Amino acid sequence: MSKHDSSPEAVYKLSTSVSPPREPSAYRITDHFRYRMNHRQNPSVDGDIIRRCFEDGRIKNTAQADRFIFELDADHRWWLIVELRDEAFFQESEKHRALTVFAKGSDHDAEGWSV
Repeated sequence: MSKHDSSPEAVYKLSTSVSPPREPSAYRITDHFRYRMNHRQNPSVDGDIIRRCFEDGRIKNTAQADRFIFELDADHRWWLIVELRDEAFFQESEKHRALTVFAKGSDHDAEGWSV
């Protein structure tokens, strides 16, 4: 009779390509993201811009495999940076992370975020 290993290390790792979810509810905002929303003055960002970034923005790759940019051309060119987490694809209680949001070329340069 064979024994089945049920320890947490007994997992099947699957490599596949996925697209970042477009539903804002798939993401949990970080403290940095919250700070940027609450303290951004020029230009200010609101929930509508964030929702439109997710739903209508172009998805761009970054130099980091688990991070993506949602780019929206509106009154400014907005970048919303997210981090995908493996657990969030398989466990309902887990979320991906919304890291930051800013208007590219305004009071924030894009150093460190290469596409």
